[in-house]
Amino acid sequence: MNVIRLRRSVLSVPANKERMVHKAMGLNADEIMLDLEDSVPVQDKEGARRAAIACFQEADFGPKVRACRINDMQTPYAYRDIIDIVEQAGTSVDVLVVPKVAGPAHVSAIDLVLSQIETALNLTRKIGIEACIETAEGLSQAEAIAASSDRVEALVFGVADFTASMGAPPIGVSGHGEGETGQGRWYSVLCRLAVAAKANGLQVIDAPYGDHSDPEGLFASCRLSSGLGFDGKWAIHPSQLETINTEFSPSPERVEQARRVVAAYEQAAGGHSGSLAMEGKMVDAASVRLARSVVDKWEQMHGSRN
Repeated sequence: MNVIRLRRSVLSVPANKERMVHKAMGLNADEIMLDLEDSVPVQDKEGARRAAIACFQEADFGPKVRACRINDMQTPYAYRDIIDIVEQAGTSVDVLVVPKVAGPAHVSAIDLVLSQIETALNLTRKIGIEACIETAEGLSQAEAIAASSDRVEALVFGVADFTASMGAPPIGVSGHGEGETGQGRWYSVLCRLAVAAKANGLQVIDAPYGDHSDPEGLFASCRLSSGLGFDGKWAIHPSQLETINTEFSPSPERVEQARRVVAAYEQAAGGHSGSLAMEGKMVDAASVRLARSVVDKWEQMHGSRN
Protein backbone atom coordinates (compact mmCIF):
# COMPACT_ATOMS: atom_id res chain seq x y z
CA MET A 1 0.00 0.00 0.00
CA ASN A 2 1.34 3.43 -0.96
CA VAL A 3 2.36 5.73 1.88
CA ILE A 4 0.46 9.02 2.07
CA ARG A 5 2.39 11.82 3.75
CA LEU A 6 1.61 15.48 4.30
CA ARG A 7 3.13 17.25 1.30
CA ARG A 8 1.43 20.62 0.94
CA SER A 9 4.78 22.38 0.64
CA VAL A 10 8.01 20.81 -0.58
CA LEU A 11 10.98 23.14 -0.06
CA SER A 12 13.85 22.51 -2.44
CA VAL A 13 17.25 23.31 -0.91
CA PRO A 14 20.64 22.87 -2.61
CA ALA A 15 22.48 20.31 -0.49
CA ASN A 16 25.78 22.17 -0.92
CA LYS A 17 24.43 25.39 0.64
CA GLU A 18 24.95 24.78 4.36
CA ARG A 19 23.34 28.00 5.59
CA MET A 20 20.22 27.43 3.48
CA VAL A 21 19.92 23.83 4.68
CA HIS A 22 20.29 24.87 8.32
CA LYS A 23 17.64 27.58 7.92
CA ALA A 24 15.24 25.18 6.21
CA MET A 25 15.01 22.99 9.31
CA GLY A 26 13.20 25.75 11.17
CA LEU A 27 10.76 26.64 8.40
CA ASN A 28 7.13 25.57 8.10
CA ALA A 29 7.57 23.22 5.14
CA ASP A 30 5.98 19.78 5.13
CA GLU A 31 8.91 18.31 3.21
CA ILE A 32 12.55 19.34 2.99
CA MET A 33 14.16 18.14 -0.24
CA LEU A 34 17.95 18.25 -0.27
CA ASP A 35 18.78 18.71 -3.93
CA LEU A 36 21.74 17.10 -5.64
CA GLU A 37 20.54 17.76 -9.18
CA ASP A 38 19.85 21.00 -11.04
CA SER A 39 20.76 23.46 -8.28
CA VAL A 40 24.21 21.91 -7.78
CA PRO A 41 26.99 22.57 -10.35
CA VAL A 42 28.92 19.59 -11.69
CA GLN A 43 32.10 20.41 -9.77
CA ASP A 44 30.14 20.35 -6.49
CA LYS A 45 28.23 17.09 -6.99
CA GLU A 46 30.36 14.91 -4.72
CA GLY A 47 30.63 17.57 -2.02
CA ALA A 48 26.86 18.09 -2.09
CA ARG A 49 26.31 14.35 -1.69
CA ARG A 50 28.59 14.24 1.35
CA ALA A 51 26.82 17.28 2.81
CA ALA A 52 23.41 15.66 2.29
CA ILE A 53 24.54 12.49 4.05
CA ALA A 54 25.84 14.49 7.02
CA CYS A 55 22.60 16.44 7.20
CA PHE A 56 20.44 13.31 7.23
CA GLN A 57 22.68 11.80 9.91
CA GLU A 58 22.77 14.85 12.18
CA ALA A 59 19.91 17.30 11.55
CA ASP A 60 16.58 17.33 13.33
CA PHE A 61 13.90 17.45 10.64
CA GLY A 62 11.10 17.21 13.19
CA PRO A 63 7.89 15.94 11.56
CA LYS A 64 8.99 17.03 8.07
CA VAL A 65 9.31 14.50 5.27
CA ARG A 66 13.03 13.89 4.71
CA ALA A 67 13.75 13.78 0.99
CA CYS A 68 16.73 13.83 -1.34
CA ARG A 69 16.58 14.56 -5.06
CA ILE A 70 19.21 12.42 -6.74
CA ASN A 71 20.72 13.17 -10.12
CA ASP A 72 19.19 12.11 -13.41
CA MET A 73 19.46 8.35 -13.98
CA GLN A 74 21.17 9.03 -17.31
CA THR A 75 24.09 10.81 -15.62
CA PRO A 76 27.14 9.18 -13.96
CA TYR A 77 26.12 10.55 -10.56
CA ALA A 78 22.77 8.89 -9.84
CA TYR A 79 23.93 5.38 -8.87
CA ARG A 80 26.44 6.78 -6.39
CA ASP A 81 23.77 9.10 -4.95
CA ILE A 82 21.51 6.14 -4.23
CA ILE A 83 24.15 3.82 -2.81
CA ASP A 84 26.02 6.34 -0.65
CA ILE A 85 22.96 8.09 0.75
CA VAL A 86 21.02 4.94 1.60
CA GLU A 87 23.99 2.95 2.91
CA GLN A 88 25.16 5.81 5.12
CA ALA A 89 21.92 7.54 6.08
CA GLY A 90 19.09 5.23 5.04
CA THR A 91 17.46 5.18 8.47
CA SER A 92 16.98 8.95 8.26
CA VAL A 93 15.69 9.25 4.67
CA ASP A 94 11.99 8.93 3.88
CA VAL A 95 12.00 9.31 0.09
CA LEU A 96 14.23 9.69 -2.93
CA VAL A 97 13.04 12.21 -5.49
CA VAL A 98 13.89 10.93 -8.96
CA PRO A 99 14.18 13.55 -11.72
CA LYS A 100 13.27 13.12 -15.37
CA VAL A 101 11.66 9.71 -15.04
CA ALA A 102 11.21 8.54 -18.62
CA GLY A 103 9.40 5.28 -17.96
CA PRO A 104 8.70 2.53 -15.43
CA ALA A 105 12.15 0.99 -16.01
CA HIS A 106 13.78 3.91 -14.19
CA VAL A 107 11.64 3.27 -11.12
CA SER A 108 12.11 -0.50 -11.28
CA ALA A 109 15.89 -0.12 -11.39
CA ILE A 110 15.93 2.09 -8.30
CA ASP A 111 13.45 -0.19 -6.54
CA LEU A 112 15.77 -3.16 -7.07
CA VAL A 113 18.85 -1.34 -5.77
CA LEU A 114 16.96 -0.04 -2.74
CA SER A 115 15.67 -3.52 -1.93
CA GLN A 116 19.20 -4.93 -2.04
CA ILE A 117 20.60 -2.23 0.24
CA GLU A 118 17.69 -2.50 2.68
CA THR A 119 18.17 -6.26 2.90
CA ALA A 120 21.93 -6.01 3.34
CA LEU A 121 21.59 -3.42 6.12
CA ASN A 122 18.47 -4.95 7.71
CA LEU A 123 16.54 -1.73 7.24
CA THR A 124 12.98 -2.33 8.40
CA ARG A 125 11.38 0.71 6.75
CA LYS A 126 11.14 0.95 2.98
CA ILE A 127 12.35 4.16 1.35
CA GLY A 128 9.77 5.75 -0.92
CA ILE A 129 10.09 7.31 -4.36
CA GLU A 130 8.71 10.54 -5.79
CA ALA A 131 8.77 10.32 -9.58
CA CYS A 132 9.26 13.59 -11.45
CA ILE A 133 7.51 13.83 -14.80
CA GLU A 134 9.54 16.40 -16.72
CA THR A 135 9.58 15.26 -20.34
CA ALA A 136 7.15 14.42 -23.11
CA GLU A 137 8.38 10.81 -22.92
CA GLY A 138 7.69 10.68 -19.19
CA LEU A 139 4.21 12.12 -19.59
CA SER A 140 3.39 9.55 -22.28
CA GLN A 141 4.05 6.83 -19.68
CA ALA A 142 2.72 8.60 -16.59
CA GLU A 143 0.18 5.89 -15.85
CA ALA A 144 2.76 3.10 -16.14
CA ILE A 145 5.22 5.04 -13.96
CA ALA A 146 2.56 5.56 -11.30
CA ALA A 147 1.86 1.81 -11.23
CA SER A 148 5.49 0.64 -11.49
CA SER A 149 6.29 0.11 -7.78
CA ASP A 150 4.66 0.26 -4.38
CA ARG A 151 7.52 2.54 -3.39
CA VAL A 152 6.12 5.34 -5.54
CA GLU A 153 4.34 7.81 -3.27
CA ALA A 154 3.86 10.79 -5.59
CA LEU A 155 4.15 12.10 -9.12
CA VAL A 156 5.77 15.52 -9.45
CA PHE A 157 5.42 17.91 -12.39
CA GLY A 158 8.64 19.56 -13.60
CA VAL A 159 7.53 22.45 -15.76
CA ALA A 160 10.87 23.90 -16.92
CA ASP A 161 12.31 20.68 -18.31
CA PHE A 162 8.91 19.68 -19.66
CA THR A 163 8.68 22.97 -21.56
CA ALA A 164 12.14 22.35 -23.01
CA SER A 165 11.26 18.79 -24.01
CA MET A 166 8.26 20.09 -25.91
CA GLY A 167 10.34 22.70 -27.74
CA ALA A 168 8.00 25.37 -26.40
CA PRO A 169 9.20 28.88 -25.59
CA PRO A 170 9.73 29.61 -21.88
CA ILE A 171 7.60 32.14 -20.05
CA GLY A 172 9.54 34.28 -17.60
CA VAL A 173 13.24 34.27 -16.77
CA SER A 174 13.40 30.93 -14.95
CA GLY A 175 10.77 29.02 -16.89
CA HIS A 176 9.61 27.55 -13.58
CA GLY A 177 5.93 28.23 -13.77
CA GLU A 178 5.70 32.02 -13.76
CA GLY A 179 3.08 33.11 -16.25
CA GLU A 180 1.65 29.57 -16.49
CA THR A 181 -1.41 30.28 -14.35
CA GLY A 182 -5.09 30.29 -15.25
CA GLN A 183 -6.23 28.04 -18.06
CA GLY A 184 -2.60 27.88 -19.21
CA ARG A 185 -0.90 25.87 -21.89
CA TRP A 186 -0.04 22.95 -19.56
CA TYR A 187 -3.52 22.63 -18.05
CA SER A 188 -4.10 19.30 -19.81
CA VAL A 189 -0.76 18.02 -18.49
CA LEU A 190 -1.77 18.82 -14.92
CA CYS A 191 -5.07 17.01 -15.45
CA ARG A 192 -3.36 13.89 -16.83
CA LEU A 193 -0.83 13.75 -13.99
CA ALA A 194 -3.58 14.16 -11.39
CA VAL A 195 -5.60 11.32 -12.90
CA ALA A 196 -2.56 9.03 -13.26
CA ALA A 197 -1.59 9.63 -9.62
CA LYS A 198 -5.03 9.31 -8.07
CA ALA A 199 -5.90 6.21 -10.11
CA ASN A 200 -2.96 4.51 -8.40
CA GLY A 201 -3.52 5.88 -4.91
CA LEU A 202 -0.64 8.37 -5.15
CA GLN A 203 -0.22 12.03 -4.32
CA VAL A 204 0.55 14.57 -7.03
CA ILE A 205 2.75 17.62 -6.53
CA ASP A 206 2.87 20.74 -8.69
CA ALA A 207 5.97 22.42 -10.10
CA PRO A 208 7.49 25.44 -8.37
CA TYR A 209 6.54 29.00 -9.18
CA GLY A 210 9.83 30.57 -10.16
CA ASP A 211 9.16 34.22 -9.36
CA HIS A 212 9.23 34.47 -5.56
CA SER A 213 8.62 38.23 -5.79
CA ASP A 214 5.16 37.64 -7.33
CA PRO A 215 2.80 36.47 -4.56
CA GLU A 216 -0.29 37.03 -6.71
CA GLY A 217 1.08 34.74 -9.42
CA LEU A 218 1.95 32.10 -6.83
CA PHE A 219 -1.55 32.29 -5.39
CA ALA A 220 -3.13 31.81 -8.83
CA SER A 221 -0.81 28.90 -9.61
CA CYS A 222 -1.67 27.19 -6.30
CA ARG A 223 -5.38 27.79 -6.80
CA LEU A 224 -5.26 26.17 -10.25
CA SER A 225 -3.49 22.95 -9.28
CA SER A 226 -5.21 22.55 -5.91
CA GLY A 227 -8.52 22.81 -7.74
CA LEU A 228 -7.46 19.89 -9.93
CA GLY A 229 -6.74 17.66 -6.94
CA PHE A 230 -3.02 18.31 -6.46
CA ASP A 231 -1.81 17.71 -2.92
CA GLY A 232 0.96 20.29 -2.82
CA LYS A 233 3.58 22.33 -4.61
CA TRP A 234 7.33 22.75 -4.63
CA ALA A 235 8.69 25.94 -3.11
CA ILE A 236 11.99 27.56 -4.07
CA HIS A 237 11.94 30.32 -1.44
CA PRO A 238 10.82 30.46 2.21
CA SER A 239 8.49 33.37 1.46
CA GLN A 240 6.32 31.03 -0.64
CA LEU A 241 5.57 28.53 2.12
CA GLU A 242 2.68 30.32 3.84
CA THR A 243 0.72 30.78 0.61
CA ILE A 244 1.35 27.20 -0.51
CA ASN A 245 0.40 25.70 2.86
CA THR A 246 -2.77 27.78 3.01
CA GLU A 247 -3.93 27.02 -0.52
CA PHE A 248 -3.40 23.27 -0.14
CA SER A 249 -5.15 23.10 3.24
CA PRO A 250 -8.88 22.94 3.90
CA SER A 251 -10.12 25.94 5.83
CA PRO A 252 -11.50 25.40 9.36
CA GLU A 253 -14.94 26.40 8.04
CA ARG A 254 -14.75 23.79 5.29
CA VAL A 255 -13.63 21.13 7.77
CA GLU A 256 -16.52 21.92 10.10
CA GLN A 257 -18.97 21.72 7.22
CA ALA A 258 -17.46 18.39 6.13
CA ARG A 259 -17.84 17.00 9.63
CA ARG A 260 -21.50 18.04 9.68
CA VAL A 261 -22.05 16.28 6.36
CA VAL A 262 -20.49 13.05 7.61
CA ALA A 263 -22.41 13.16 10.89
CA ALA A 264 -25.74 13.86 9.21
CA TYR A 265 -25.24 11.08 6.68
CA GLU A 266 -24.25 8.54 9.33
CA GLN A 267 -27.24 9.45 11.46
CA ALA A 268 -29.63 8.96 8.54
CA ALA A 269 -30.58 5.29 8.42
CA GLY A 270 -27.29 4.28 9.99
CA GLY A 271 -25.28 5.67 7.11
CA HIS A 272 -27.13 3.57 4.53
CA SER A 273 -29.29 6.32 3.13
CA GLY A 274 -28.96 6.94 -0.58
CA SER A 275 -29.25 10.70 -0.16
CA LEU A 276 -30.63 13.33 2.18
CA ALA A 277 -31.32 17.03 2.30
CA MET A 278 -28.97 19.16 4.38
CA GLU A 279 -29.04 22.96 4.58
CA GLY A 280 -31.19 23.01 1.48
CA LYS A 281 -28.76 20.89 -0.56
CA MET A 282 -28.70 17.26 -1.63
CA VAL A 283 -26.09 15.09 0.09
CA ASP A 284 -25.34 11.59 -1.21
CA ALA A 285 -22.59 8.98 -0.89
CA ALA A 286 -20.29 10.93 -3.22
CA SER A 287 -20.74 14.03 -1.06
CA VAL A 288 -19.75 12.01 2.00
CA ARG A 289 -16.63 10.61 0.35
CA LEU A 290 -15.57 14.14 -0.51
CA ALA A 291 -16.32 15.35 3.02
CA ARG A 292 -14.33 12.50 4.54
CA SER A 293 -11.33 13.36 2.36
CA VAL A 294 -11.43 16.90 3.75
CA VAL A 295 -11.54 15.65 7.34
CA ASP A 296 -8.75 13.16 6.65
CA LYS A 297 -6.53 15.93 5.25
CA TRP A 298 -7.17 18.09 8.31
CA GLU A 299 -6.35 15.26 10.69
CA GLN A 300 -3.18 14.48 8.75
CA MET A 301 -2.12 18.14 9.05
CA HIS A 302 -2.35 17.82 12.82
CA GLY A 303 -0.78 14.38 13.11
CA SER A 304 2.76 13.09 13.07
CA ARG A 305 5.13 11.67 10.45
CA ASN A 306 4.08 8.35 8.89
